[in-house]
Amino acid sequence: SEGFYRVSKTHKRRGFFLYEELRDRGIVGVQPGLTRHFKLNVYGLSWEEVKHVAEAFQEIARKHGLSVH
Repeated sequence: SEGFYRVSKTHKRRGFFLYEELRDRGIVGVQPGLTRHFKLNVYGLSWEEVKHVAEAFQEIARKHGLSVH
């Protein structure tokens, strides 16, 4: 999440960019404005839904120039 925090420092929507990016991908539950420390619970999700969440974070990272391993 340190990378998302760095992005939030220069993004026009500041810390809300991550919340909005996730919301646009159908992922809810992350508090708006949090980019450095946040919790995400995948308990009860199917394996396909967990993969969707992981891929969403990877897409967002790539979109904002962060390296993804």
